[in-house]
Amino acid sequence: MEKVAFVTGASSGIGRATAALLAGSDYRVFGAARNIAGVKPIPNVEFLQLDVRDDESVKEAVRAIVSRAGRIDALVNNAGYTLIGSLEETSIEEAKQLFETNFFGVLRMSQAVLPIMRGQRYGRIANVSSVVGFVPAPYQGIYGASKHALEGYSESLDHEVRQFGIRVSVIEPGFTRTKISQNSQVAGRLLEAYESERNRVLDAVRENTASGENSFTAASAVLEALTARSPRPRYPVGREAKLLSRFRKLIPSKLFDKSLRKQFGLGAA
Repeated sequence: MEKVAFVTGASSGIGRATAALLAGSDYRVFGAARNIAGVKPIPNVEFLQLDVRDDESVKEAVRAIVSRAGRIDALVNNAGYTLIGSLEETSIEEAKQLFETNFFGVLRMSQAVLPIMRGQRYGRIANVSSVVGFVPAPYQGIYGASKHALEGYSESLDHEVRQFGIRVSVIEPGFTRTKISQNSQVAGRLLEAYESERNRVLDAVRENTASGENSFTAASAVLEALTARSPRPRYPVGREAKLLSRFRKLIPSKLFDKSLRKQFGLGAA
């Protein structure tokens, strides 16, 4: 039986690469975007309008897929964005808006598809996180907090739904050549006290992103998570992410801290 996959945030970057890869791997793929009018078509991918922040939009998209395909075997939660600014500069409202997409959007999507997957006694959910789901993210702290929350949620959900033949994994890309930096939002109240260090960090992020992994590297990890008989809870993507995952566990915290500050151009402290 042909498996059906639903990919959010499929208009660009990792979501687009994932939708294209799954469509070439015997999946019937539905891709979601907030504005499908401007989305460049992908062969064999059916696009749906979706705002993961809106309950009714999520329910309508899931109803549409079930009406057309009869089932949903795989959900890839990829929609998200980053917010630039120190944590002091970031307003509570800005933080809430980011969590509404990056975390609660995943919660909405998962709750919408889980009854279908439980009825099928089968399902796979891949939540696209980041290395900042397990390491600090200076000047992107709210983004990092949303990914830490996503990882805790995903691991807990995986334990709850295994009884129904459903598995949940997180995909943890390192720096990846996507438009996430260009599409990032900036805190509305920037403070001069943080300006110099903030700019150094942003320069380092842009430089590392430009030389980062291809989006299809992350897409391949998604495919592995969706098709493995016993998927792993976490899939670090790319050499850097895999090294960071090991170093975080194995080297002394003081040494890890020093290395991270050096990478991002932060002063010794």
